[in-house]
Amino acid sequence: MNIQPITFKIPSCSKSLDNVHSSNVIHSNLKPLNADTISFSGGYARVGNTLADHMEASLAAQTPRLKRIATTYLDVLESVVNKLKEFGFSMDRVYCEKHPVKSPESYTSKIVRSGKFKVPDTIRATIYCNDLYDLEKLNKYLLPEMEQRGYVVAKTEMSMKELIKRGYKPTAYEAEKSNNIFMNIPDLDIRLENAAEQVNKLDPQYRYCIGTPQKSGYEDIQIRFVRDFDKKKSPIQHELIVLFGPEYSSAKHQEYEYVYKYIRDFEKLHTNFNDNTMNGKKANRYIALIKQMFTGKVSEKLFLNAKNKDLYGINDELPITFAEIDQKLLKSYFGGLKECLNNSYIEAKKAAAPMHLKRTLAKNVKEDLRTLSEMQEGLSKTMERYNYENDLKNLLNTDK
Repeated sequence: MNIQPITFKIPSCSKSLDNVHSSNVIHSNLKPLNADTISFSGGYARVGNTLADHMEASLAAQTPRLKRIATTYLDVLESVVNKLKEFGFSMDRVYCEKHPVKSPESYTSKIVRSGKFKVPDTIRATIYCNDLYDLEKLNKYLLPEMEQRGYVVAKTEMSMKELIKRGYKPTAYEAEKSNNIFMNIPDLDIRLENAAEQVNKLDPQYRYCIGTPQKSGYEDIQIRFVRDFDKKKSPIQHELIVLFGPEYSSAKHQEYEYVYKYIRDFEKLHTNFNDNTMNGKKANRYIALIKQMFTGKVSEKLFLNAKNKDLYGINDELPITFAEIDQKLLKSYFGGLKECLNNSYIEAKKAAAPMHLKRTLAKNVKEDLRTLSEMQEGLSKTMERYNYENDLKNLLNTDK
């Protein structure tokens, strides 16, 4: 894909955003690179293994150095958390040391799925705050303590369209060009319920850093730090995730392992179903129904149960179970989706005159069908797992 952005300055931006710094505006009538345009492994449209091998080898060579930097980062976090214990902060150092540096394989996988070469969580850590909803703890204590130790909040680009959603009042020109204007703001995302009500507790530079919880109900605060002495054009970013507590961290891991890991593979499909056709609309509806099933029956309950335990000390849990009809529906949804996929490729083959294109399409449909089958098998096992766990809990409660 040939992308040729045109950059220019908006003179009014630095004045309009107060403490938010202005940045170049990027204009392009092409969409960002999609995950199905680059691939390094089976399931994606391939451009060859050489690029992946080279990238992973380069990252592997940097890993020892990154691990040393990550150790220093964890040392700093531990000192900050220990100082802020009275404000509800805590840290599981053992948990953080399991994967403080993103593996080369995960790194390249994220590039493929996002279509972007920027991976901001190369070094990452998690801490807890049992009073996370009080943003004064973040603004008055956590961020200043990190800054004292040389870790400042990085900058990231945000579209004018998103800034407007977050309360920014644009000029007439900015409103008109909102899809093509990007600003530099602190790389801090407060994804908590009703956080916007506490905007006055934040320094002005953070006023547009309040997002929303994910559709799954997952809440957190995400921060990317850079070292203030690192003068490189692309300094190493240190991600920090702040959660309610260890139960929430466990729920996050479960949700990834048994739901998100499979759901995200929709991005691996070579085709983007066209919503303008009935076949495309039907396929996208099947995808939405599958996501909705596991979000409602697993993800939302996992995060709600965990938050109740960490934040309120409530140990009663919403049960996570699947009925026989759910299992039948899952099979039906994937069956319908595979049929839509075949229909899309039949139409594509009609338009593909050269033989090499037809061979590529045949290969792609085979890979896509395999991907869907693997997803279906994984999500079916998720159903079985939670049903077994629920039956076991009921049995133990009966014995009591």
